[in-house]
Amino acid sequence: MNKKAIFLLGIIFALLVLILVVFFLNWHFNKHISFAGLSNKKTLIVYYSHSNHTEEIAKMIRQYLNCDITEIKSEEYENKNAAELTNLVTEQIKKNYLPQTNKINISDYNIIFVGSPVWQGNISLPVKSFLINNNFDNKTIIPFYTFGGFVNKSKLDNQVKELSHTDIVLPSFLTVCYKFTFTKTRLIRWLSKITL
Repeated sequence: MNKKAIFLLGIIFALLVLILVVFFLNWHFNKHISFAGLSNKKTLIVYYSHSNHTEEIAKMIRQYLNCDITEIKSEEYENKNAAELTNLVTEQIKKNYLPQTNKINISDYNIIFVGSPVWQGNISLPVKSFLINNNFDNKTIIPFYTFGGFVNKSKLDNQVKELSHTDIVLPSFLTVCYKFTFTKTRLIRWLSKITL
């Protein structure tokens, strides 16, 4: 065998080892994780998702917590491509606009996971409406966000606190894409660290 073939075999071997390590880590976290802090509480996942990224994270959380889940809907953003959505949101943010959304009853829940895409460095406007239009007294909010660029996570967390008028907002989860290999592992680790 020449040096080129040995080099290629080495790369293939290294990739196989990496794949095995990733699968082992996912298996390990899936089998050895406890969400005891969340198991005795009535929990709801509420999310808005324009391009399905936030929805996928919401479904992952539900898979581990086996809790209720519901989607925030706002007709004016449906069927808009990225450019149309960006132009519309830019104008609406300038005007401090709040869109109409479906009503979601949160009265029976102690813990509310709130999922939002990040729009121009802010939580999405439908999630903003949801937070403003509901009473979060004696409820714990746990935010999660999906984004496509640079994001200031503490700014987003502060927005959630201000809009919901509560200080009971736990550390959030932030991911650029639900398809990344380590997203699931990071999500499980985040859930396991939640203490109420």
